[in-house]
Amino acid sequence: MVKLTEQMKEDIKKVRVLPLATCSKSGIPNVIPIGISEIVEKDGNDHIHVMNNFFLKTIANINENPKVALYIWSPETSGCIQIKGDVVNITDKGKEYDNFVGKAKEAKPGLPGKQLVDIKITDVFNCKSGETAGQKIL
Repeated sequence: MVKLTEQMKEDIKKVRVLPLATCSKSGIPNVIPIGISEIVEKDGNDHIHVMNNFFLKTIANINENPKVALYIWSPETSGCIQIKGDVVNITDKGKEYDNFVGKAKEAKPGLPGKQLVDIKITDVFNCKSGETAGQKIL
């Protein structure tokens, strides 16, 4: 069970673009910018929702290998973290999808809002330079 701290949640909200990394089954990496995300709690664990608007290699990679990573840093954040997680659901219907696509389209009209991608957070690492760089936080 991984629960982000309130500071981590605030930092995620401050970052305008979250890099999302995926990797194919054969080991080919891919990184894309995510402009709309939200943190939700399910069964005592934090999840990050991202919207598939234009995923091509990303969705192919997730279908082959559900492991993903996000990098959280900007000049406005209190530090730098890397979040690792598992994609546990991809959907284009239901209440969660409807709520999230509504928020996404309100923020950025014209986006297709194809699918909600639900990432269960499994680990959080420090990526701020120094002695604790790379160490697991959660």
